[in-house]
Amino acid sequence: MKKRMAQRIGVEFEILNFKFEINELKSKIQSLNDDPRVGGIVIQLSFPNSDELIKLIDPKKDVDGLREDSPFKPAVVRAVLEILNNESGIMNNARILVVGSKGFVGRRLIKELGCEGIDKEDFPSSLKLRRASVIISCTGQANLIDGSMVKNGFTAIDVGYPKPEFTPDALAKAGFYTPVPGGVGPVTVACLFANLAEGV
Repeated sequence: MKKRMAQRIGVEFEILNFKFEINELKSKIQSLNDDPRVGGIVIQLSFPNSDELIKLIDPKKDVDGLREDSPFKPAVVRAVLEILNNESGIMNNARILVVGSKGFVGRRLIKELGCEGIDKEDFPSSLKLRRASVIISCTGQANLIDGSMVKNGFTAIDVGYPKPEFTPDALAKAGFYTPVPGGVGPVTVACLFANLAEGV
């Protein structure tokens, strides 16, 4: 999806499928950092040793916003915010809950939105889900939230991939939801390239 978007907007895009030792990968990232023609470096998650490799990316080239000191908002976080801000009425007096509060995306969303969060281990007995008018799920666990846990007319923002984190009966109660695939993912790709354009 990223490659197709790059071709569409005229960005030179190279995929490096590494099967190298970690030291070879570190060396390659350093050479990309030093290359003035390279505007952005992305580690496609999940990737072995991804945390270690992300730390090596020059913050100015971390267009996915995965480093804590990156000048860019994480692309997936930016995508969720774009969806919430562009969908009419969602943010009006919204009680927002992030499920997956201990993960990188969940922590950043809670910080950006100033909202409540719970982790996936906490929510089965929690009333917070039933009270929330907007639920953002970013745990990586498929079919985590079912219809008994949510109220009618709620908004479901599903950051899960490749399988949805909301069950069909939960989505049947939603006033608005992002499908998986085809929801947050394409917006995230657009936000990644927006970060790249702003950093060049």
